[in-house]
Parts: sequence; C-alpha cells; structure tokens
Amino acid sequence: MSDDGPRVESGDEILWQLATALSRSFTMPAVTAALVQAAAPAAGGVSSSLAVHVHGSDEVSVVTSSPLGSSRLVSRCVDVSSALPPCDVLRSGLPVLLGSLEDVRQRFPDALGEMLSAGTTARATLPLQASDGETLGALDIEWQHGQAFETPQLRRLDLVAQLAAPALERALRHGSDPSDERELGRALETLPQAYLAIDTDFYVTHVNLHGATLLGSTAEALRHRHLFDVFPEAEGTELELQSRRSMQRKSSVVFEEYYARMHSWFEVHVWTATKGVNVLLHDVGDRHHPDRTLQDPVTANVRLRVLTDVAERLVGADSRTEVFQRLTHIVAPAVADWCTIVTPEENGLVRVAARHVDPALDELAQRLVGAYPHAYSGPSPGVVVYRNNEPLRLDHLVDDIVKDLDDSFASAAYGRTLQLLGDGPGLIVPVSSNEQVQAVITMVRCDGDVFTDDDVALMTDVASRVASALDSADDLHNQRMTAHALQAAALPSSLPSSESLRLAAGYRAASNGAQVGGDWYDAIALGSTRIVLSVGDVAGHGIAAAALAAKMRNSLRAHLFAGVGPLESLIQLNQLVATQEPDAMATIICVEIDTATGAVAWASAGHPAPIVVSNNGTSAYLQGRPIPPIGSANDVPGDRQMEHRFTIRPGNRLILFTDGLIERRSIGLDIGLAHLMILAEQTRAVLDLKETCDAILGEMLPPSHGDDACLLIADFVAVDASGPG
Repeated sequence: MSDDGPRVESGDEILWQLATALSRSFTMPAVTAALVQAAAPAAGGVSSSLAVHVHGSDEVSVVTSSPLGSSRLVSRCVDVSSALPPCDVLRSGLPVLLGSLEDVRQRFPDALGEMLSAGTTARATLPLQASDGETLGALDIEWQHGQAFETPQLRRLDLVAQLAAPALERALRHGSDPSDERELGRALETLPQAYLAIDTDFYVTHVNLHGATLLGSTAEALRHRHLFDVFPEAEGTELELQSRRSMQRKSSVVFEEYYARMHSWFEVHVWTATKGVNVLLHDVGDRHHPDRTLQDPVTANVRLRVLTDVAERLVGADSRTEVFQRLTHIVAPAVADWCTIVTPEENGLVRVAARHVDPALDELAQRLVGAYPHAYSGPSPGVVVYRNNEPLRLDHLVDDIVKDLDDSFASAAYGRTLQLLGDGPGLIVPVSSNEQVQAVITMVRCDGDVFTDDDVALMTDVASRVASALDSADDLHNQRMTAHALQAAALPSSLPSSESLRLAAGYRAASNGAQVGGDWYDAIALGSTRIVLSVGDVAGHGIAAAALAAKMRNSLRAHLFAGVGPLESLIQLNQLVATQEPDAMATIICVEIDTATGAVAWASAGHPAPIVVSNNGTSAYLQGRPIPPIGSANDVPGDRQMEHRFTIRPGNRLILFTDGLIERRSIGLDIGLAHLMILAEQTRAVLDLKETCDAILGEMLPPSHGDDACLLIADFVAVDASGPG
C-alpha cells in the first residue's frame, strides 16, 4: 500500500463533509465546486475533476482543482473523442483505474503530460450515472503516489461516486444555470407571456411556466430538448429565420406569426442572449379577429385562411420572384379570380408574376409576365397606386385600364389579353418597405362581387407581411451569394487525374441555403505518383465558418506541398490556427496515396476515419488514434504512431466524409455510419464514380437537413507491377 493508502481507510468525517456539501448543492456550479474540492480528500487523493458532456455538442467540460490543497478551480473543454480517461468513461460508462504512471503511459499517453505537471502518479476515473443508467459525468481523482486499488479503497471510491451521482443528476435535470438566471431575471418566470431561451444549436436552455404550458409540457421536460422536437411547427418559419439572424447580427427583432398548434397569431420578440437568443411569444389573436370581423363567420374564416397561408407559404422563399409567385397562388383563388404583381424597374413597372384560377386562362395570364411595362408617367391604375402608395378600388378594372390605352399594336394586344382574363371589380394594393413601394398587387373578381373595406384591410395586412418576406428573401439571397463565393473558395475547381486513382467528390449545403457551413474537401497531386486527399469540418455555421474553411484548406495545402506528410501537416496547421485563429475549431483528415504502389498514409485531427470497400463488396471502418481537433490544443502530440499506414489493393474504394453526412438529431453516429457503410457496399458495382457519389449523398441526406456535408471517393484501379501485393 502506498503512503496515500491509509487515508483511504479513514477520513469518515471528510466523507460526511462531502455528503453534506452535496446535499446543499442544487445548481451545476455548486455541485461542481463541492465535488472538485471535496471528492479527492474523501477518497484519500490530492486533486479531483468533474467532466460533463456539453449538451448538443462534441465537447466535454472539465473542471479541475489545483493539486495539493489549492481551492482554485480550472475549467477547460476537450473533444469527447479525446484519448483521455474522463472521455473514455463518458463514452463507455465504465471506470478507469490507473495505479501508476506506467499504466497511464500504456493506456492513455495523452494524459501523461498533465499528470507529470501536476505531480500526480495514479488516478481513478468513476462514471456518475443517473437513476436510469445514463452516464451523466465522470469524476476523476488523482494521487501523488501509486495505488494498488484494493477492495477497501474500491469500496470507498464507489461510495464517493454514489454520493456524487444523485447530486449531479439533480443539478443537470432539475437545477438551473446561474448564468441564465442572471440574464433572464426572476421577472420572466411570472410573465403572462410565453418565454424561452434557446442556444445556438436551438436547444431549449430555459422556459417559463407560461411557455411550458403553451407547448403542452413542463419546464423540466422541455429544458435541454431541441426546439424543433418540442415545437416542430417552428422549423422553417419566421421564428427560425429571425432567431438565426439575431444570433448572427447580435440584434433584436419583432414580428407576427401564426402557429397552427395554438390556433392563433403571436407577436414574437427575439433578442440576443449570451449564448443564443431569447424568445417572447405574446398572443395577439384579437388583432386578427376583431369583433366586427367575427360577426361574419365567412369573412373571418377567409381572413384567417389567407393570413395563415401567407405566414406559412412565404417563409423560406429565397428570392423576390419566388415570394411573388407564391403570393399569387394564395391571392387567387382566396381573394380574387386573377391577379398580377408589378415591381419598379429602371424605366417603369414590370410584371413579375400572374395567376388565374382557371387553368386554361392561367396560361394566358403567364404571358403578361415580363410584357407590357407601364411607364411611371402613365395613367395606369397600378402606376397611380405606386405613386400614391395607397390602395385603390375600381368597379370595372379592365374597362378602366383599356380606355386609357393608346392605339398601338402592343396596347391593343395587352387590352385584349385583359378582357379575355375577365373584367370585374378590382383592388390594387401597394407593398411598401421603409416608405418605398416595392411592388403593386392587382386583383380582379369576375363574378361582380365588390371588394369591401374588410378586403382592403385584409390585403393591407397581407402586403405588410409580404414586405417582411421580401426583406427576408433579400437577406437570404445575399447570404446565398456570399456562401456560393466562399464555398467556391473552399472547394477545388477540379480533381487531379491519375491512371490508377479515380476521384469523385460532392458537397451538399444545408437545406437552408443561407445557413452556410464549414465543410470542405480537397485533392492535390504531389509529384508524379502521390495524391493527397483531405476533408475538413470547421465548427459552427455562417459566413465566418465558410471563410475559415477556405483559409484552412489553403494553409493545409501549403504544408502538404512542403512534403512533411499528413500528420506533420496537421500539426503545423494547428500551430498556425492557435496563433491566428485562437477561437477556431475544426476536424480534418488527411490521406496520402502513392498511386504507383498503393501505399497509404493517413492522419486525423479528431475527424471520422475513412471507410475502405474491398473488391468483394465488404466495407471496413479504419481504426487509428487521432490527434486532437485543430484548435483544441496549442501543443498537439507528434507521435508517429498517430500517422497510420496500410496498402490499398486494386479494386478497393476509399471513402472520406464529414459528420454532416451521418449525423442526425435523435440518431446516433454509429447508426449513421452503419447506413453509410451499407450504401458504400451496395453502390460498389456502379461504374460511374460521380453517379455513385451523388447517389450516396442523395440517399444519406434527407430533404431537410440542418448541416452541410462532404463526400470524397477514391477508386484504386491499378497498381504498378513492381509494387507490393
């Protein structure tokens, strides 16, 4: 038994001090402080740490006490895939006992340096499990001297873990985060409106009583759930769009939106929080159902249906043209028999959309699009509305237009088209934003039913929502154009060619095209026989992530061209990122192939390993210890064992990918990986490699996917006769 051993047999008073401290701790900071400061003495050790998986991410938060009696706490984050005892415990749910530095060196060499620096020799890492068996955290205890971990000591360690686990479960599942409480304030709990806070990945971090009631659940059940799991109607709506925009711009916004689940309209306030946004939902159904309207059930139903359609169908349009086209399909038939929309151009108003409820006449209406522009000085009713920015009603719209036309051939054709579409009462409404008319909507009822004051009020309300949709479409369009430019910079314009190595690659942006990601792939030729493949994934979304992806790809290329190999290139890239982009994080895999011999060398910085499909159609997921992700540590170990080697055989296929291809909400990575491997086997016989790549991307990615994804496939089709095997 070591010098530390006798303290394990005694110290009941210290053990009860730990139990007392935990019984009084209800928040994560309090529980963490109690465990980190008191767990080690209770177990006879000198220092301890608590590791907890950060919800909705691949990171593990580790809070450590400084050794030898210091009360100072040190916090850091590591990747859950790291080869460290706490990460291993969180992944497996099994304890790790390391009685000596030799045990550490053999099993977890990445942990050796920090133990030598701390002056500790042995450590035990214990799983802290919830009542349902889920591993919630890992408690790490270290000793100055070697430990034999005999039965009495193991019992003491188990007792410490049994005391710690319920306290951690209570804090994680029922406690509150003080940082959230400081930001929200107690007043939010008593608000009569629904309030919730969501983080940058759209997980609910806080919800008040009214919000929980509105969503049909409890605050405890909703906290740490994904917003679209508990409120699926919000996905793809203005709420999602404005929340993402608020996160990016650090701004606040107020808008109205209809939610079918609640059967009502809500005024939605979104403003930035420390990590994510705050959302306040205020029921304003009365605004959309005034007493005068509700007296007429037919009018009320039409109004509700139109506003609901506008709220649901205009969201997500990524261009002004799409907004107008969608709008015409709402207006006709709900409000009118046919309608047209004009927008201001350099020389006049130009028709950009049209719609008729009669399919035979709708084809005729489409001929108006882009034809017969209206000069700003002309007498057309649409021009009058554009100049005055006020709605206009006409008893016979077509007659009023035709009588003011000149006797030119074009005017005659235009007038004849309008007459064929049908005359009747008309309503013309401007769509304005920032006191500027953005478009003019013209509607006609051929049955003689006049447009009432309620119709004008309805279409004025619709026009205000169209203006908001146009602003959103402009924003999406600008972001999409920027995204395309950044993606073009991050992806190679072509792949190198080789007689013995065939390549194909594909990139798919997230289904929300403006939600740019940081995934990229690359392939470069080094000399006459070597080709290097790389795939990377920069953490986060947005333009900054895409720009950083392009920067990392180009920097990695520079290191590879220097001929230092995959592992050293990743290490040098990490050093560069540590100095120039200290907040950046990325996973990258780099594979060098000698096309003459089939020799392969590869290294991974926290990235999924490659899949190899043999000529007989079976697949294998390569095994090999990665270095930490780029940006997660300033000093990355340069152990050559982390550069892995094998020989690829003729007819073998190599597949590189980003986790966006296999990761889904509520589905484990192992299931996604298995699906990819099955597809890789099923498509092995497809001759065209590009078709194979497109087929795998199409099958793996659902129509609505929240992350971008890359796929890079290499077929080794020949080997030099002098090469091995």
